[in-house]
Amino acid sequence: MQVETLGDVLDWTKAAHTSIADCLAHCSQASRQERVRMLLDYLAQHERELSRALTLSKQDASPSALHTWCYEYFKKYPIEPHEQCNEDFRDMDTDLVMAKVLAFHEKVIGLYRYLLSRAEVTSSRELLENLLSLEEHEAMRVARDVGRMQDM
Repeated sequence: MQVETLGDVLDWTKAAHTSIADCLAHCSQASRQERVRMLLDYLAQHERELSRALTLSKQDASPSALHTWCYEYFKKYPIEPHEQCNEDFRDMDTDLVMAKVLAFHEKVIGLYRYLLSRAEVTSSRELLENLLSLEEHEAMRVARDVGRMQDM
């Protein structure tokens, strides 16, 4: 996927969250560990919800913000989408699964932070601030919820 505008960034991020959700769900079905299956199911559902939130964010964003150019980031720091289920989450323990998922979220957060630091137009800044806040809060929520699940 060619990422050139903030609208493309939203599409890419949505597709990446959906792809990870599909992979997590697929690995959940094959896992023999009940705890890992529960975690993978939860994370897959969470990633799908985040993907839906990004769809709504794009619908609510101003057209001028969505058409803002941002292609230079991806030339400097290419981020590969999780297109194939090449992470075998079913054989990982819960800590490693969480580390992999949170590492992906950190890459997206880094992308949003960089783009926000470069944004000059108010509508673009507002969109990026909202996206950054969404991604940060969802990563914290997942970490908190999984911590609670592991306490059980």
